[in-house]
Amino acid sequence: MRPGVVCALAFAALVFSGYMTLAHAQRLQNCVPGAGTSRTESCDEEAARVANARTQTTMLGDGWQLAETRDSSSNAEIISIMHVADISKSDINLAGLSLRCGQNGLDAVLILLEPLRRASHPTVVVKTDTKRSEFEAAVIQGGEALLLSGLASNLTNSAWQTASELSIEIAASPNPIKGIVPIRGLAVALRSLPTNCLTK
Repeated sequence: MRPGVVCALAFAALVFSGYMTLAHAQRLQNCVPGAGTSRTESCDEEAARVANARTQTTMLGDGWQLAETRDSSSNAEIISIMHVADISKSDINLAGLSLRCGQNGLDAVLILLEPLRRASHPTVVVKTDTKRSEFEAAVIQGGEALLLSGLASNLTNSAWQTASELSIEIAASPNPIKGIVPIRGLAVALRSLPTNCLTK
């Protein structure tokens, strides 16, 4: 697993569970955009220690990871599958994509390494070779996550699952955030989620 992957996935798990406290942020200070390889490897080690205390993770095929954690306020179980962005084709602020079981079914969320303003509602364009969708994102979880209503239903459609990657462009200010998230193996990874998550 390349340097930075553990940190990005751990960051996402902590964001969703509500355990991303100031103390955690300080301990993960090496996991910042532009960090060198040695600093990122140090971040990976610390991120794994922080996340393992709160999250049970299982590596799936094609780079997907299943994460099970607990909400810090309700103690409800949060189950999600996650994939990091392709670092060679993405702005460093884009960490990856998470598909999590929400109250109303499956939620699609983009994870960022630097927060956006909570009041903003950036437009997000998601494309494959043959498909294109545009969403107004909701900024959640302190600004480090973007909820894309409607993307989850697209990704559970077999026509989208034949794609190998998603091209993403976030109309953030002052500069857009662009990147690629591989989704090969998505259909198999989705089977790791509870059935009721996919049928609500």
